[in-house]
Amino acid sequence: MIRCLPLFLLAAGLAAQSTSIFPSEYTAVAEGPNSSANLPLANGTSRSLIVYDAADVTVPTGHSITQLGFREDATTTTLDNGRALQLEIRMGYTTLSPSSLSTTFDSIYDGAPTTVFGPTLFTLPNLRDAANPLPNGQLFITLTTPFAYAPAGRNLVVEYRVFGNSIGGVAFNYRLDRADFYSPVVTGAPGCQHSGNNVTQLTTSPVRTGGYVYLNGANSPANSFAVIAVGVGTQLVSPYPLGVLFPGIQASCTGQMDLTNLATIGVGTSAQGSFSPYYQVPNNPVFNDLWLSHQAIVLDVFSPASIVTSNGVAVQVGILPRSSILYANGLPSTTTTGTVSANYCPVAFFRWL
Repeated sequence: MIRCLPLFLLAAGLAAQSTSIFPSEYTAVAEGPNSSANLPLANGTSRSLIVYDAADVTVPTGHSITQLGFREDATTTTLDNGRALQLEIRMGYTTLSPSSLSTTFDSIYDGAPTTVFGPTLFTLPNLRDAANPLPNGQLFITLTTPFAYAPAGRNLVVEYRVFGNSIGGVAFNYRLDRADFYSPVVTGAPGCQHSGNNVTQLTTSPVRTGGYVYLNGANSPANSFAVIAVGVGTQLVSPYPLGVLFPGIQASCTGQMDLTNLATIGVGTSAQGSFSPYYQVPNNPVFNDLWLSHQAIVLDVFSPASIVTSNGVAVQVGILPRSSILYANGLPSTTTTGTVSANYCPVAFFRWL
């Protein structure tokens, strides 16, 4: 029984391991829209330092990060061969924001970094290898020294130092999944037919903080007037009748908006029955994840109650990845400065105990 105790404790520790994804929204996103061609591990002999905003790191304070991971870019279909690296990984903290990084590597750290891996040999696995696929398309590096996460108001720094590789220290294709802002769009039930036998179709596209919500209406009554109802912080609801608000309206003209926190936008329709209003979302992270819902009410004097409705459409505001990367080619021990790429974020995994 005594000899079994260490194995029992090891099994219990493995069972308790959890995984955090950065950006945190990517727990719901199977594949990002971009790829990272060779950063941070395949840029040849190099340094790559990534700063992650602590506001989006979901590792609980006081727990230890045991593994760092990435996932292959699934949009790419070709094989990327892994290579052997002479690799060192350092971790630490910074008081700098990802949006205001210095171009000098060592000046980014607040205090001394901790070496959590190497320098030692590490062989990257092949990506998109049909004969030997990665579990869930993910690869992990187990840290030889777990990193105790205690940011104390600072942001997380992870630095990858590559002292050489098995193809002479040059960069190679190793395409990892890379994030952008995540902004789902939901379309409601169709609207009702107007006197021209068409139905107004309302669409929008994904939006981020600081960006614009572009609404596009088509197939509306021509040369008319439309009011766009905007629900701030609300999603679409199940269609409901509008007869109480507009006596005599067609039964197929339904409301799809929560009636709380409504704003309106007035717009004229074109000779083709189209309209394209827009408005800006403030460039403030507090608006991240905010839902904005919309529905058009269009004047049509030859329809019952003289109005028709569009479908509803809602969009959730996203935010650019709250991380940036500083990178440079050259021997890590002598390369002191690099180039900053803001909001650059290969989707990252942090396993922790």
